[in-house]
Amino acid sequence: MDNRPIGVFDSGVGGLTVVKEIIHLLPHEEILYLGDTARVPYGPRALDQVRGCMFEIVNFLRKQDVKLIVIACNTATAAGLQDAQEINNVPIIGVIEPGARAACLSTRAKKVGVIATKATTKSDAYRRIISTMDGQTEVFTRACPTLVDFIERGELEGGRIAEEVRSYLGLLIEEGIDVLILGCNHYPLT
Repeated sequence: MDNRPIGVFDSGVGGLTVVKEIIHLLPHEEILYLGDTARVPYGPRALDQVRGCMFEIVNFLRKQDVKLIVIACNTATAAGLQDAQEINNVPIIGVIEPGARAACLSTRAKKVGVIATKATTKSDAYRRIISTMDGQTEVFTRACPTLVDFIERGELEGGRIAEEVRSYLGLLIEEGIDVLILGCNHYPLT
């Protein structure tokens, strides 16, 4: 039995939503969580800059002798998951492919919406992955640049955040989506 911890990281507190699921599925595993609150949010940054942050954290977690690294940040996953997997001897997984797979299995209208950070949206990662899984499913993305800020400062309820969410979702609903991917792990906290 491998008693080493699982390393999980995100740009801030959003990755704790992933940690909660890991604990639910693997209750006897030790988790080492790193929230990069010094550089949150990743979403407005260039993907190359996010990739640099990701490699720093991956190297730190490797030095902690983790047995697995979970990139719980959609933006970091989009910025460099494949590169990180290719150059590291520790297994590394991200969060985009599982969400894309679940969306493909759930949609009946073949119209999937994605709300995400500006960088994740710009990467087009969800559209690329979904098209390889189901070439008939249309993907509609919407950058939601202000939501992470609301969540990081603890403003999870009230009229201001409700109005932001309505404005972001309006166009996606008009497109006829029947599945919505929360492409940032901060978003389930709203």
